Amino acid sequence: MRRFLELIRLSHTIFALPFALLAGAMAWLGQPPVPFHVKNLIGILICMTTARSAAMAMNRIADRHYDALNPRTADRHLPTGALSLRSVAILVIASSVGFVAATLLFLPETWVPIAASVPLLLFLFGYSYSK
Repeated sequence: MRRFLELIRLSHTIFALPFALLAGAMAWLGQPPVPFHVKNLIGILICMTTARSAAMAMNRIADRHYDALNPRTADRHLPTGALSLRSVAILVIASSVGFVAATLLFLPETWVPIAASVPLLLFLFGYSYSK
């Protein structure tokens, strides 16, 4: 478990959470204000964590060959075999499914998160291969 948390840099996800929560607070306090629901707060936390985890794991998969050639990154989990390509791919799939499922928490107030979930994941994954 520790290796997976290192792979996706969970500490960086925790650092980014206040920015996602600030966006939620701006919506809740905006004009017109959006009613605060605890399930939306939970949705923001889960969506942020799972989308970022899927994106980071996909980026590690995409960069594994480059990481192996670079002395600075050669000791990462995939180049060294500390984690298998299969296990990281399963993490990508599980995180992606978790992200799409978490967008359901925003229903029935809004359908936008569920509609945007798959295109957002495609954008995040495409970024990994855009180099």
